[in-house]
Amino acid sequence: MFTQAALKRRSVRNYSDLKFSDTLKAEIGIAIKNLKPLYDDAVTNFKFCPASLINGEVKGKLVKAPYYIIISAKPADGYLENVGFMAEQLVIWLTEQGIGSCYCGMGRPASGAQISDTYCITLALGYPAEGDAFRSDVHQFKRKEIGSYLIGDSENDFLEPFIHFARLAPSAVNAQPVLFEMDGTSIHVYRKKPMLSKMEQMQRIDTGIAIAHIFMYAWEHGYYIDAYKDIKEKNRLIYFITLNIMEETRDE
Repeated sequence: MFTQAALKRRSVRNYSDLKFSDTLKAEIGIAIKNLKPLYDDAVTNFKFCPASLINGEVKGKLVKAPYYIIISAKPADGYLENVGFMAEQLVIWLTEQGIGSCYCGMGRPASGAQISDTYCITLALGYPAEGDAFRSDVHQFKRKEIGSYLIGDSENDFLEPFIHFARLAPSAVNAQPVLFEMDGTSIHVYRKKPMLSKMEQMQRIDTGIAIAHIFMYAWEHGYYIDAYKDIKEKNRLIYFITLNIMEETRDE
């Protein structure tokens, strides 16, 4: 269940030495194949890599873990947001299996790395070490109040649960850059302009992660989301997408 996994997920930075079984590795591969993209034509690659091989693929500051998933993508409009959108679905699935994970945004491809398309981010994963388990209470999240995520009128009982779970999504250095404007049954998604240009890529991925929480909450509760671009520019904010949430699932 998404809601249960989202409430206990945390960025795990300490892992046990317990190895994955071959069956679990196969299940992770199936889970990756079942991830839903934000754009139907998006090309996003997930490469499973044990710790013994990671230095030949990715250099930089990575959380020490027994396994990694290297994520790359073909550059296109919204490709980094799509990376976050798909990766967070995997993170939630891993959490449901009792597997910890952590986004590592400071990596870069090693020379001679066998990475398809453009490198985006690495996900560390493994069984959490004792004392670094999942959250047991929503109050353990270090997040701003929900009103800090909203633009304009904050009174919308229908949309607030979606915003609440988007608020629980992880972000680089816990910057929480994503903002939402509620408009009837629609949510206009924005992000703050980063203070440092090097944070641009990570904050675009953060936007996709937050959107994934909105979609997964909708999927769990039987809603359908129509995602589209609208002209909603605002000073000092970067508009990305509008999500129209329909109370009834579309006809198949």
